[in-house]
This record gives sequence, structure tokens and C-alpha cells, in this order.
Amino acid sequence: MTGPRILGYAILWQIHLFSQVFDIQQLQMDGDVLFGGLFPVHKRSTVTENKCGEIDPQPGFQYLAAMLFALRKINHDTELLQNITIGAKIFDTCRSQTIAADRAKDIIKYTLLDEPTPLVGVIGPFKSDVSIAVANLLRVFEIPQISYGSSSVELSDKELYRNFFRTVPPDSFQAQALADVLRHYGWTYVHTINSHGNYGRKGMNIFHRVARQSGICTAEVESLPSFPTKANYMSAVRKISRHKTGHAHVIVLFTTQTDSAGLLRAAKESGVQGLTWLGSSGWSNRIDVTEGNEEIANGSLTVGHGDGIVNEFLDFLINLNNTLGGTTSPKANNSWFEEVVKSVLNCETRNSAAHSLTPCKSNLSLPRDIELAPVRVVVNAVYAMAHALDDMQRDLCPEQTGICQPMRERLKKRSLMDYLKNVTFPDSSFNMSLKFNENQEMDGIYSVLNFQQRRDGSWKHVRVGAWNYLVNSTEDIKGELRIDDALISWGNVVTRPPYSYCSDSCTLKQITKPKALNPKCCWNCISCEVNEAIINNTCKACDLGYKPDLSLQRCVKLELSHLQWNDPISTSLRLLAGFWIFIAIGAFAFYVIKRHDSVIKAAGRELSFFIFIGIVLCYTASFVCLAKPTDFICALRRFIGSTCFTVCYAPLLMKTNRIYRIFNHARHSAARPSLIRPMSQVLISLGLIAVQLLVTTIWTLSDPPNATVIYHSPLEASLICNVSGLSLAVNMSYNLLLMFLCTVYAFKTRSFPRNFNEAKHIGITLYITCSLWIIFLPTYFNAGASSWRDYVYCSLFILVGCVSLVGLLLPKVAIIVLAKLSRERVHITDDLLEEKNESTTDSSKKTTTFLSLGSSSPLPNTNTRRLNLTRITQDSDAFVMN
Repeated sequence: MTGPRILGYAILWQIHLFSQVFDIQQLQMDGDVLFGGLFPVHKRSTVTENKCGEIDPQPGFQYLAAMLFALRKINHDTELLQNITIGAKIFDTCRSQTIAADRAKDIIKYTLLDEPTPLVGVIGPFKSDVSIAVANLLRVFEIPQISYGSSSVELSDKELYRNFFRTVPPDSFQAQALADVLRHYGWTYVHTINSHGNYGRKGMNIFHRVARQSGICTAEVESLPSFPTKANYMSAVRKISRHKTGHAHVIVLFTTQTDSAGLLRAAKESGVQGLTWLGSSGWSNRIDVTEGNEEIANGSLTVGHGDGIVNEFLDFLINLNNTLGGTTSPKANNSWFEEVVKSVLNCETRNSAAHSLTPCKSNLSLPRDIELAPVRVVVNAVYAMAHALDDMQRDLCPEQTGICQPMRERLKKRSLMDYLKNVTFPDSSFNMSLKFNENQEMDGIYSVLNFQQRRDGSWKHVRVGAWNYLVNSTEDIKGELRIDDALISWGNVVTRPPYSYCSDSCTLKQITKPKALNPKCCWNCISCEVNEAIINNTCKACDLGYKPDLSLQRCVKLELSHLQWNDPISTSLRLLAGFWIFIAIGAFAFYVIKRHDSVIKAAGRELSFFIFIGIVLCYTASFVCLAKPTDFICALRRFIGSTCFTVCYAPLLMKTNRIYRIFNHARHSAARPSLIRPMSQVLISLGLIAVQLLVTTIWTLSDPPNATVIYHSPLEASLICNVSGLSLAVNMSYNLLLMFLCTVYAFKTRSFPRNFNEAKHIGITLYITCSLWIIFLPTYFNAGASSWRDYVYCSLFILVGCVSLVGLLLPKVAIIVLAKLSRERVHITDDLLEEKNESTTDSSKKTTTFLSLGSSSPLPNTNTRRLNLTRITQDSDAFVMN
């Protein structure tokens, strides 16, 4: 006797000693060979592993019926297993590891009997934990098993479970399918709940790993105990409903059928709303999961094993009188039969011991709209074992039918394993052939189901999509998900998929700062500074002179602000300056035409022409100020901006100085003052202008003008002419000195003869000009490096030009045009003598017209001298003293 077999006997003996004695119920079908069957006809007890719970019509009983259906189909197939009939020994596992291990013990004990009908393999069990318990026993005796529902990845380990096959894919495929559904709807932040044991715990672990790889994060993670109570379900649901971080509205379940139902009941009793459930194959399309919890489950999605239609199975199932026909276990038949009838039809048969329900009709049948379990995987498991046996028969009994002696000997040696590894068998639902892969399991095919209410008010799991595994060269599992969203109902009045995410998307001008928990899905939105661009989700400051573009994806060169020709203020100033240039040119033309007029001559033609030039330069300087700063423009602004005032003030100083000296000198002497002729006045004015040009030239050479960028803020820069306040003040001080001297002389000549108008006009003009400069200087220096500073500077040129033009030159035009006055002679000497009460004179006094030269004042009286002022002759405003 071999070592493994001795070990097997020892294990059986331990089970026999410590296991509880059960009222074993089984179904048996006679045949030439037997298939063992382990099915969850009953649910597991909620308190212990050693007792069965209530009947499980769907999927438990349906899985049992599927095996009986498959055996009948095979036994009626003349091409398959010729002259060999397959029987069965089927046991109820009650989803319990302990009970299933005891049933496996019964199967092993049967195979050890002398000359029994060969039992070649076992179909089942359903749950992963139960399969592991059974596989640990069957592998010792080299009895192959094919599970139709155990999906734990642990069973893929062929070193431990080399005799284990399954017609379902492992949970790694299911986890990927669940993650793909989440990605399809953009659900990136979800809650998870899993059952205890291999299926729930390990399945959820795989899901978490796959979810992380898919960019999906989990909010609350709940794991149920082995025997969860109502309080456990309520606690899990309430903890999820109280979760405050993010917007997680989807719960992913990797739970058994019982736990799925318990969670829905807890949610219903807790009044939880706004949750969408995504269930695994433990929920699939199970009736008892949603029964009584329809409103809570409304709109939920589940992933189940491929549920193609098995032809003729529905007719076989609903006819209860024929479903168990052909079996030879009346006790099991009667017991299971009665329980299914009570559960599904809510009535009792005549054979029932208790008569608490309505008697059933004689012709018992289930409703045709009954929710079918995915029995395809059960039928495929039976077909796989049958075709492996057929391959053995064809191999060992080529010219015979039935079980030949070589085949019988091989069956005793448990040699079916080799044929199962290479068997090819037809799929019971789809027109294709199947074959176990290297792990002795199937690649992933899943159905996506949606629980919804139909128009007639009934509830149904509707198939809305499918997930199919895609073969590729990498180790990663990839699949193709197809969902018809038009078939999905999200429950109540909701017409679009719910949302389930952690943090709202940040704007284009924000970066994401991951939170400590779930950093891939949860973050805070941080706004960058105004001068920062977003590079690789990092705020990066742009270099000086650059700013972020509108998308904040890169830095672009900063647009420099400067005075624009077309902005409203610049346009207004240009129009104003142009208008006054036109007036000045018109007045200058009038002066040229009337240059021999006594009024023009008396005003000093040459000096007036200088003032005209200065005024036009002031207006021209305003255009230069409004131009875009360049090195040339900045240099031009220095020269024209200072020289224009000098050209105005230098000849004006000569006029006021001459008036003052003439009248002041006349009080003391009859001799003519020096340097009062036009040529002298012009030369001196040119000298004064040359001084300003020299000062400006020295300033330009010592501090070359250039256009400079001034940064007011990271996003605001101006292009200006680089001028220091001190340099500007030094350069302007000369003009201010000239203006000050003009004002002093204007003040001193304020009391000259009343009809000497020129001094009065000069005084008013200078007083206003001084006021403009007093206002300008603090305003200019306080404006800083901004466009308003240039506007103020430009306005000064225009205002000074206007005041000078209106106060100094236009009055002469008005006198000539409106009064049409010719030269008038005023006897100033007579007036003076009358004021001094002089009674006699040696000669008559002659007067000359001094229009526009100021007001009169009495000359001092002397005993021996009298002053005679004669008319002005020769060149303009040249005085002749007699």
C-alpha cells in the first residue's frame, strides 16, 4: 500500500472520529460508471458549519438538476461512450466545509469497496472554501474533481491541487471584469465589502490590486466575519453611509449569496439611499439575494459566469415530476422535492408530513419565467468528464463497446487525469469547443446583469453586457467589455449612471495636491501664482519677462505695455495737440502777413517768431511722448522736451527784461538802454537756448537715453524711457529759472502805464504757467513708472503751449482783426507832467503807441529834466530816445 493512500486512510479515520453523524441524503443513478456530485442543495447554517440551512432552489437545486440533465443527454447520445451508461452519486454539501469533507469521505469510502461500480471523478463543489476542503482529501486518492463554481485563485496552484479542474475562471478574471465595469462608468472611488473565506477575502484582495492598477481607489473597506449577524451587516452599511470624504456612491461586493442578501436587507432597514451596488458572481442573478430587497437592489449591476442558454434545460427543470426521475434514492427525492415545492410554489404535496400550506396541484411544475442560474458551467463540467472518459474508451477499447478490461484496470488506477488534461468538449450553450488551460481551468467569460423592474411590475436580472478574456503575450489579464447602456435601468427616475469619485477635477489653472489617503484619487486643488505655469502638475514660476499662457502649460514672452496711439486718452491728446498746432500755424501765418502792422512791430516780431517756434515744439513734443519708447525716441524726448520750453521762455525773458529796463532807465536818464535792439535780443535768446542744448547734451552723454522695461508686477511690465528723477530735475531747472526770471520781471512791470498792455498779458501768462508747473512736478514724480506719468508729461506740453499762444500771441491777432487799430500815439509825458502838477514845459511831449506792452506808471519828477518819449521807429519795437 502506497504512502499517500495510507495517509488518506488516516485522514478518513480522523474525519470519522470527529465529524458529527448526519442524516446523509443523496441521489443515486445507476450506471456502468459513476460520477460523484457535490451540490449546495441547502444553504449553510447561520450559526455552525455542522448543520444545513434552508433549501436553496436557485442556484443550488438548479445546479443539481443541471447535472441530472447533462447525464441524461449523454446517456442518450449514441456517439458518446458507446454502450456505457453513466450513473451518479450526488451529495448535499450545504455550503459547509465540514459537511462537504464528510461527503468526500463517503465518496472515498465507496471507491475503496471491493468490486464497486467505478466512480471515476467528482463534479463540484460550488464554493471555493468547500472545494479546498474536498480537494485536500480527493488528491490523496488521486480522484479528479471538476468544480463548476469555485473561483479562488488559490486553487490555481497545481502543486497543491493537481487533481482539481474547474469550468469557471479564477477570481483574477472576475476582479478585472469588475474593475473594467467601474472604468466604463468612470467610477474611480468606491466602497468594498467582502465575505470571509477564500472567495471573498482573496477575491477582494485581487480586486484591490487590479483596481489600483486601473486608477480606482477604495473609500471604506469592510470585511465580514465567518458567521455574520444582522449587527455585522448593519455596521458595515452604516459605516459606508457615514463616509464623508469624496463622493463614493458605488459599493463593490465580493460576497457570498447569503452575505449579499444580508447586506441588502441591512441597507433597506437602515434607510440608506443613493447607493449603487456592483456584485460579483456570489450575487450574480440569485433570486434570494434580491427577494424582499428589490427597491434597494434596483439599478444594481452584477457580474456572473457566462450564462448562455442551455437548450431544453428549462423544460427539464420546471417539470418536477421528471427532474428527479431515474434516481434511486426515495428519501432524498421526497425530502428535497418537498422543500423545493414549498419554497418555489408555496404549497405542499400529499406526501408532506405537515399540512400548514395549501395542497399542490397534481401536475407539479415550476413557472417558466423562473430565474435560471448559470447552469452552463455545470453541464460543461459533466461534459468534460464524459468526453475524457470517451477518449479513454476510444484509446483503450478501439474495437469494442462498453468498458473493456484494459479500461477497467485503468479506472482502478485513477488514470482519467491524463485524459482530462487534454480533453476537448463542446460548450453546452455556445457553438464552440472548450479545453482546460495549463492551470486546468477556463479563461474568463462573464455576463453583466442589471437588476430592474419590468413594465409588468416584476423584477428581473437583465443581461446588458459581457466581458471576454483577450489572449495576449503578457501576464496581465485584459478583457473586452461590451455593455448596452440603453438596456440599463438605474432605478427609480434616474436616467443616467450615478457618479462615484473622490475629488472634483481641478481647473486648468490649478494643480492637484494629493491627499495622504488615496492620493491617486483624492486631492486638493491648489491655484498657482499669477506668474506660474503648470509643468508636470507643479507650479513653476516663469522667468522675469515671461508669463504663463492662457492654458498655463508654458511660459510666453510678456507683452510690454506702453502708450498706444489708438487708446482713448492718447487719441484725445493727439487731436488736441493737432488742433492747437493748426491754430498756431494760422496765427503764425497771420503774423507773417501783418508783419508791418504797428501792433505786430510793437510786440517784437523776431521774438514773437521764436515764441511761435517754441509753442509748435511743445505741441510736437506731445506726439513724441505718445510714441513707443525706443532709444531714439528717448533721446528725442530729452532734447525736444526741454528745448521747447527754452525757446518759449528765452525770448519772453528778453521781452520782459527790455520793458523793465526801458521804463526803469527812463526814470534816471534820457539815454537809450543798451541791448534793446531786435538783433541783440535775438542773439541773446539764441545764447540762452544754446545753454539748454548744452546742458541736455551733457546729460545725454553722461547718461545715455534708452528704452527700459519696468516690472510693476510679475505679469505687468512697461516699456519706458529710463530717466532718473534727479537728472530730469537738473535738466528742467534751467527752464524753471528762465520762467522764474520772466515772472519776476512781469511782476515788476505790473504798474507800468495802463495802456501798455504787453506787460499785463505776459504777467497773466506766466502766473498761469507757474501754476501749471507747481501742479505738474508733484503729480509727475508721484505717478511712478506708469502710463499716467507720460500722460501728465504730454498734457504739460499742450497746456504750456496753449497758455503761451493764447496769452502772448493771439491777443495781437484779436486787436488787429476786431479793432482794426492803427498805430496810436499816446503822450505819456503829458500824462506824467499832469500827475506831478507841472505847469510849464519847454517843448511839447510826443507819445508813441505802446500797444500790448503793459500798463502805465508815472515817471519821477525832476526840476531840470523832462523826458520826451517819441514814437517808435525803424525796426520793430526799436526805441528812439530824444
